[in-house]
Amino acid sequence: MNLIDAIRHHARVRPYDVAVIHATGAVNYLQLAHIVTALSARLRSEGLAPGMTTALFLREPFMHLSLMLAAMATGVASTSAPADLQPVPPGLKIDALLADSALPFVPGARVIEVSAGWIGDMASPQGTLLPAAQGFQNPQAMQRYFTSSGTTGAPKIMGFTGSALESLAIHSLMLQPISQGPAVSAMGLGTIGGYGIMQSALWHGTTLVQAMQSQTILRALSLYGVRTLRLSPQQLQGLLDLVAGRPMHFANLERIEIGGAAIPNTLLLTARTVLCPNVMGVYGSTEAGLVAQAPGALLHAHPDAAGYVMPGVDVRIVDDAGVPLGFDAEGLVQIRTPHMVQGYLGDDDATAAAFRDGWFVPGDLGLLRADGLLLLRGRMDEIINLGGVKINPATVDDFLLRQPGVREAATFARRQPGRPDEIWAAVVPGPAFDAAALLDAARARLQSRAPARIVQVAQIPRNAMGKALRQQLSSEAAAA
Repeated sequence: MNLIDAIRHHARVRPYDVAVIHATGAVNYLQLAHIVTALSARLRSEGLAPGMTTALFLREPFMHLSLMLAAMATGVASTSAPADLQPVPPGLKIDALLADSALPFVPGARVIEVSAGWIGDMASPQGTLLPAAQGFQNPQAMQRYFTSSGTTGAPKIMGFTGSALESLAIHSLMLQPISQGPAVSAMGLGTIGGYGIMQSALWHGTTLVQAMQSQTILRALSLYGVRTLRLSPQQLQGLLDLVAGRPMHFANLERIEIGGAAIPNTLLLTARTVLCPNVMGVYGSTEAGLVAQAPGALLHAHPDAAGYVMPGVDVRIVDDAGVPLGFDAEGLVQIRTPHMVQGYLGDDDATAAAFRDGWFVPGDLGLLRADGLLLLRGRMDEIINLGGVKINPATVDDFLLRQPGVREAATFARRQPGRPDEIWAAVVPGPAFDAAALLDAARARLQSRAPARIVQVAQIPRNAMGKALRQQLSSEAAAA
């Protein structure tokens, strides 16, 4: 069974239930099935056939979703371009690009220009609804490709079979309550988090609301009775900035899931007070899927908690030689899930580094308690070595974010050959920001862990999941 099978079933048994609410309207499951059927025929007329792979360079979210589903219904694998429309990482052969705007690079494959007229009025097209004979017949065929977060360097690409996507959906639906009301993911379909909540909503037969910007998220919460909201800490901050001082109440909102990066404690408390008390931190990766969940009360007590490890997921802690350690011992985190990928396309070196003896190595340092709680101590490649003293930059971030006038902060190492690292911090200033006062407060509280320098920036470089790109900051500081 795949997502197309689920949509076909919903179109038959609950045809008039709303499937997707998008920027210009909404479609029910019957209409969505008709749109996907018609777009699948259009893709075939453009020369796309089973076994091919297409890259989606589409800015309009509903067109993006519809063509991704249409490719799946045609038996064509797909990948979604990054938000900045940069080329797909090397390693994946692309047969055609679907684009609705000019591309900022010279493509190496045929470009099929997509317009809004491709959907037009497809409320009741003629023909069989999503013919079962089309699409992927082999569940072991690659259906969807994702790129890694890019936190550790250049993004890498990996493929998911139909069986792996089905396993992701079933695992999510068994262990994450998806309400009968609408669900919003502010993460794009090119991320495993954004794809996951879309797949869960449509597989379950509930409503997906497409909203990625603070204004559209607020509109969705106000108008559509959204019950589940998934977003990154930075997107959550933007939403809270928008509602600050407004007498707003979101009675239908039952659950907020935050993933992609650590959640500052002040942000967590504000979200639980202003938006919804049920805030859940989620820890996982593109390579392995969802690994652990942490309720808000746990995150308040243990800000470094990744969460309780999900059933069916194996986590262990190993030393530098790869030898497993016992409970409560700090070391390198390794993960194993039923649906994790086995490597990166066209990158044997990165595969060998990240996949060892059937385990995925995300690069996180942490410890595992006997009760299944996973605590993180930072990323191995982001730890600052201050003359032999190892410092987790996230702990410095947490202090800085609680100071007046600091909107965003990312601590990083300024590395110099032959010398110890220096602690630097990039800060997005807000009203009443005072760099000198911030440094004084940091030195008084953090002492040797205080930043040696504060760099004011307009924005923190982040990946698609909202995680700060500390290595990029370190490289830019070294070159300055």
